Amino acid sequence: MALYDAKIEKLCRKSEILEKSIKRDTEERKRILAEISRLRYLSLCEKMNCNGEELETVLAREHDQIQRLKNRGFSDEDIDALGENEGKTTKNSEEDDNESEIF
Repeated sequence: MALYDAKIEKLCRKSEILEKSIKRDTEERKRILAEISRLRYLSLCEKMNCNGEELETVLAREHDQIQRLKNRGFSDEDIDALGENEGKTTKNSEEDDNESEIF
């Protein structure tokens, strides 16, 4: 019986140690995830070249624009194509401007 009691006590101690490790690791994970979120936010602010308040305004405006297009029957693919065509149109216009300068 003493053999079982010793094993039970040893396993209980090990279980307590694991419980403390889990708690510590869970807190560390939450801290890391919060830092990841903060860095993503800062990265987005930098990418959009604005601060937090401006970022909220920009994202809301773009979301509204996309919703208006979808309400008019545009699909996500249609909206993507608009953005791709706009870049090509701008590039073609610049090339046309350059060609007219040559002649």
